[in-house]
Amino acid sequence: MCLDNVTCHNNRVAVLTRLKRLVEAAKECKIAAQLDPAYGRVPQRLDSLLIRGLLASKMYDTAKSIANNLISLIDIYGFVLNGARTYYTNRSQPPLLSSMVFEIYRRSGDLAFVKKSLPSLLKEHSFWNSDIHKVIIQDLQGCKHSVSHYYAMWNKPRPETATIDEESASKLASASQKEIFYHQVASTAESGWDFSSRWMSNSSDFTTLATTSIIPVDLNAFIYKMELDIAFFAKLIGDNSTSEKFLAASKARQAAIKSIFWNSEMEQWLDYWLISKSNCEEVNQWEAHYQNRNIFASNFIPLWIETYSTDLCKDGTMVEKVLKSLQSSGLLRVGGIATSLSNTGQQWDFPNGWAPLQHMVVEGLANSVSKEAKSVAEDIAIRWIRTNYAAYMKTGTMHEKYDVEACGKIGGGGEYKPQTGFGWSNGVVLAFLEEFGWPHDREIDCQ
Repeated sequence: MCLDNVTCHNNRVAVLTRLKRLVEAAKECKIAAQLDPAYGRVPQRLDSLLIRGLLASKMYDTAKSIANNLISLIDIYGFVLNGARTYYTNRSQPPLLSSMVFEIYRRSGDLAFVKKSLPSLLKEHSFWNSDIHKVIIQDLQGCKHSVSHYYAMWNKPRPETATIDEESASKLASASQKEIFYHQVASTAESGWDFSSRWMSNSSDFTTLATTSIIPVDLNAFIYKMELDIAFFAKLIGDNSTSEKFLAASKARQAAIKSIFWNSEMEQWLDYWLISKSNCEEVNQWEAHYQNRNIFASNFIPLWIETYSTDLCKDGTMVEKVLKSLQSSGLLRVGGIATSLSNTGQQWDFPNGWAPLQHMVVEGLANSVSKEAKSVAEDIAIRWIRTNYAAYMKTGTMHEKYDVEACGKIGGGGEYKPQTGFGWSNGVVLAFLEEFGWPHDREIDCQ
């Protein structure tokens, strides 16, 4: 009997996993997580994926506590910090708190939690639509769209990696050039994709980071989801005025996503680069060649958001177009979805695959009306579970990222030693097992 001994339960997880008794191993894992006093102590980026694992484990109170930690940051600072550290007060993180609240409510039915959360979500929405984050783009039909980009309030070396930043900036000649570079580094960290060729004008030169000059498709998809969530929450508590306001905002954001980011030739949503402005009012004129035609997993994130609204969810033809684009993109690999096609040595590039991207694309496909999309979603989930399992069997730990060129290969690259643990990897595996199950006759080892 393990009683309240975390180590004992973790050892049982390892033994049961090696015996391929996955259901029993999952139960032991849940118990160990509940007993671990450090579990969920420090909120970090993209905690919504950790939440999904907690909810799959029916750890509703722990999930609410993590969400409440993030809500408290908004109440104090006006936004969710990049992490719960004082040196992160100059930048935020991808806005997924409303999705956390939505999932907690969907599982628990806790209306009081929704009511408590809504004022903070309204503050977070204001933050992402404030002057520093908001950009106006006029499309070819003359319609003006309000979209958002990452923009840290910092132009010095990041305190947590000051030596690395100073070394990277050493090739720059002037102090002003270095300040611009430091600002771009911090703004990229706000994106969660630190670092990737996605943000560079020259993928072989790290000092060409230009994140504040890019309108990211996934960020605007997250804000679109936030607006849908707020409209839903406000209606739940009887605030019809706020609900109608944010429903209108979500429709405007949806139109912007279609007009600014959608590429009908590639059948993907592409990031948009800010190159020139049309007049002194700081309105950017949309031009097709300013879309970034390089392929990233983020190009498919709107599929996840759209399945929460009615339009794309009912449009099987649209889903199948995006699905075919994904299948021919080169991103689908043995171990899951690659982050990009460029092998730059940066961790948010090829050949790494990350749990949040797997989850969003898989859930988008699985929630669609297309039978083929549902089948592909399950196939990707199976690949991801197998690569996590194989790496765990080799190392005894879960990892923050994986090299998807081979099943069970650990990811690398970036400016720090690859981390183990790992909240979002655990959460996504649990979410996939909950969604798709694992038949007894399905082989768990790499194929």
